[in-house]
Amino acid sequence: MSLRMKSAALATLLVLGSLGLSAMPAHASASGGVVHGTGDWRDDWSDEGDLSQSAYAHSNVAAMWQAILWADGRLSSTADIDCIFGPTTHTATRVWQQDRRLEDDGIVGKNTFSAASRNLSGASGSGNQIVYHGAYGGRYVTFTRVDNGRWGMYIGSELKTLWYNDATFSACS
Repeated sequence: MSLRMKSAALATLLVLGSLGLSAMPAHASASGGVVHGTGDWRDDWSDEGDLSQSAYAHSNVAAMWQAILWADGRLSSTADIDCIFGPTTHTATRVWQQDRRLEDDGIVGKNTFSAASRNLSGASGSGNQIVYHGAYGGRYVTFTRVDNGRWGMYIGSELKTLWYNDATFSACS
């Protein structure tokens, strides 16, 4: 093989290899273990994993979802935030989904997380604090996203990372 052909073959491999790498976007998922994002925080929740009575049902992410339901008036009290995606959370999720004309399957998946993310606000440079503004009586939930992309949430003054496989808030039973 001539030097010219070897150079062309190497160039082709480099181009194809770089196309393969650049075409694969970074996606978050429950298998990553934590609510996570890169770049603009406003699109972080659109690729999170499913949350339901059978998927990550006892976790900090379940507490996150319960806090959103509370902020939107679908759970009556902060005492309902117990990190357990049980029948009450499932029913409240279905009503929340119906309110937004989503499939009301009681599963918090891509479309449900995306709909919830529309109520987030914050600004870069503001201590990475992001707020979910609920639709009920001025209720809100405060989140953080640190430099490594991991999301956290406050319950009262307690800040915890939003783990899919762990329930570490003191409110978790």
